[in-house]
Amino acid sequence: MTSPRQPASLLPASLLALTLLLPALPAAALELRGVEIRGLENEAEQANVRAALSLVALDARQRADLGEGQLDYLLRQVPGDVALGLEPFGYYNTQAEAEVRRDGEAVTVIVTVKAGEPVRVDEREIQVTGEAGADEAITRRLRWLRPRKGQPLRHDLYEASKATVDALLRERGYFDARLPVHRVEVDRTEGLADIFLTWESGERYRLGEASFSGHPFRDGLLEKLVDWEPGAPYDQGKVVDLQQRLSALDYFAGIDVRAEPVEGSTTVPVDVRLTPAKRSVYSAGLRYSTDKGAGVTGGLERRWLNDRGHKLQSNVELAQRANEASVAYRIPAFAWLEGWYTASASLRQDPIDYIDSEVFEVIGSRSGQLGAWNLVAGLHFRRERFNEPTTGNAVAYSTLVYPQLSASWRVADDPLYPRRGHSLQVELRGGHTAIGSDIDFLQARAKAHWVRSLDWRNRILLRAELGTTITDDFAQFPPLLRFYAGGDQSVRGYGYRDIGQYFTGVDGRRYVFGGKHLVVASVEFERMFTREWGGAVFVDAGDAFDDFESDAFEMQLGVGVGVRWRSPVGPVRLDLAHGLGDDAQNAIRLHLTIGPDL
Repeated sequence: MTSPRQPASLLPASLLALTLLLPALPAAALELRGVEIRGLENEAEQANVRAALSLVALDARQRADLGEGQLDYLLRQVPGDVALGLEPFGYYNTQAEAEVRRDGEAVTVIVTVKAGEPVRVDEREIQVTGEAGADEAITRRLRWLRPRKGQPLRHDLYEASKATVDALLRERGYFDARLPVHRVEVDRTEGLADIFLTWESGERYRLGEASFSGHPFRDGLLEKLVDWEPGAPYDQGKVVDLQQRLSALDYFAGIDVRAEPVEGSTTVPVDVRLTPAKRSVYSAGLRYSTDKGAGVTGGLERRWLNDRGHKLQSNVELAQRANEASVAYRIPAFAWLEGWYTASASLRQDPIDYIDSEVFEVIGSRSGQLGAWNLVAGLHFRRERFNEPTTGNAVAYSTLVYPQLSASWRVADDPLYPRRGHSLQVELRGGHTAIGSDIDFLQARAKAHWVRSLDWRNRILLRAELGTTITDDFAQFPPLLRFYAGGDQSVRGYGYRDIGQYFTGVDGRRYVFGGKHLVVASVEFERMFTREWGGAVFVDAGDAFDDFESDAFEMQLGVGVGVRWRSPVGPVRLDLAHGLGDDAQNAIRLHLTIGPDL
């Protein structure tokens, strides 16, 4: 007799019932540790794809608590996200694959991108109708609109080009311009795109009268700055130029120039609202330079003396190795070139290597600006008294009367810290006994700077200076008009005006007494370690001498290192330089300069 059999499914059935009664256990959460993008070398393209990825858009909480279903969904979005990120760069046939690498519950997603060939521009139909169709400034801009035929269809270039045309139309007075046709047709199969753009410019507006308010000057003075006749075609550049001219006068604390179309009229009046600056400006300060030593300065400026806009400026500087007092009377000039008529007088004490020298000078000049050039033409009367140890006389005198022309030109992408820039300064002066000079002479001098940036950290700075004097009476030429080298702005590693022709005085001492000619050159490499602090290495060379064909010409070399600080008030340069020539006497010198590089 056998025992009754138990149901074989009794235990499994019980477990099944228990499973159905209990709530489902949640799947373990995943942590998204990172997203890597491979296959793109262009940083801008990679950044745009990263910004388009839904995976990257997750916040910190979502990354730390990511379900398998969520991850699968986000992975399916990767190809579309990548396509969206690369289309602005002209890629319309992209492929992307996502690989998940797991480390326990932590995952890293690797997105591999194949961008393919970009769509390139084929045909372009770009035009402007209306008055602007005959405006060369507009049509020239249209010809240079990007992207051009054969170039990738970059959306950013396309939109930026449209914006520049829109802006230029407004600047040229086409205030009613519109863009009814703006279409891009993309053929993904052929990898080509056609661009269709048509602007309707409408009528060009006209410049009206310029009115001035809020100033203390007589009627008609400021109106001379307006360089258009009412009814002339509107040009925003002329309005901006007017504002810059008013600013250059230094009469005003506020200048508000409004040129806005009036409803129902195509004439644009120009309303200039001015706020006078403080009439009297007093200044005082302490100064130091390694060339002149410590000193104090003081000054008084009257921005305008009368309703004609005349100015008065006076300055005093007392330093360890030089003193100067000056006064200048300035009258605004508007004929030919805008600038100033200036009458000035100065008295200066400026010793040179134990030779005391005093100069009294009276100058009448006319300044003006021609394009990027600042020009000055003047007539100088100059009386210099100096010790003359070569002859044994206690005091010698020099009287020179001469015209002088000077010009300066400066181009820079930043006034204080240029990454690209260059400048040129030129002076030409000449005197003759027929107009009151002791001697006949002609002297020229030129100084140039060149700056180029290799990247945001590194710059190369070049500097050169040349000068020459033509006279048969150089022995009588005053010491302060002779050429010297050495110092902060010349050859570092040498004292201020330490390089020049030597002579032995009656006291047996050797003196530097300047030269007829000047040659200076400098090469500097600068590297910034942070946005504010950096360093530099440099080589300077130069000489002031009397004759190219004799032993008098011997370039003096200086080398050194420096610290650079981009301070809130401008560049500060602290250099330690070693002069290698005989004139340096193996000295190591500290040089401090403050101010722009150009």
